[in-house]
Amino acid sequence: MKTTAFIFATTLLFSTLGVTAQDLALVPDAQALTGVYAAMPVAKTTAPTSGITYFGVVNSQDAKHEQYTQLRQLFDTYKPTLVVVEKPDLGTADTEEATIKTKGAPGYARLLAQQYQVPTERLDDPVAEYNYLLTKIDAEQLKLYYLLREARRFQQRTGASKAFTTKAMQQLIAQSKYFVPGTEHVIRNVSELSAAFTKYCPDGGQWWNAPAAYFCPQAATALYPSGSFCHTLGSAISEYRERYVYSKLAARAQAGERILVVTSCDQLPSAQSAGTVAVK
Repeated sequence: MKTTAFIFATTLLFSTLGVTAQDLALVPDAQALTGVYAAMPVAKTTAPTSGITYFGVVNSQDAKHEQYTQLRQLFDTYKPTLVVVEKPDLGTADTEEATIKTKGAPGYARLLAQQYQVPTERLDDPVAEYNYLLTKIDAEQLKLYYLLREARRFQQRTGASKAFTTKAMQQLIAQSKYFVPGTEHVIRNVSELSAAFTKYCPDGGQWWNAPAAYFCPQAATALYPSGSFCHTLGSAISEYRERYVYSKLAARAQAGERILVVTSCDQLPSAQSAGTVAVK
């Protein structure tokens, strides 16, 4: 299975209303938890010799949003030797404003890296993460999680009605072998999706607009009891990232690199998971 399988499946879902793959990349894994991560000014300090700074961003194509000024200031003061960005590299535009409008914060971070001549890498590996979760979570719960996440993305991005969202999700479920391979035998239609949601998320509202906290690992483990659907998924995701993402970055920082990580606010690691780092 390749990353393109995930892109194919999610693009199929969004194509129902003409949303492009480029638009999809501007949508974080879950909508930011409003009010949880307050914007913080970037202190003008001398750049350390090594370390990691995690910079949390929200989904905004407004070039006047304060996060873009703060991010440029951070490049000036922190002087990273490596920039690690969540989401795939879709390139940049001719100007900063156009880059922000069409590529969002991930694109702007990569544009700044180009201007400051700093190499970039991608933070997340959705295929590796999925394969790990497949060994930890039963197929029905895992498929439910991914379907709920895509339904929320679709509804939040397009404002589609329940009927339109239901139609789009049925198309996505039909492509399960590409989107969530190994789960084709469970949740085979929207009726079964609704039933699974009621089973595992009895207090979760509506399946087409699940709470944002479901998709924020820190919030999921803090707000929901141990053994619950959300806590189980949040814990497994955090475990994967601590083992295969954050620890590797921490080791590189200890070896002398000065790393700037740009990621969605709702995907920021805990300070304990990330190591001794600055987290905006």
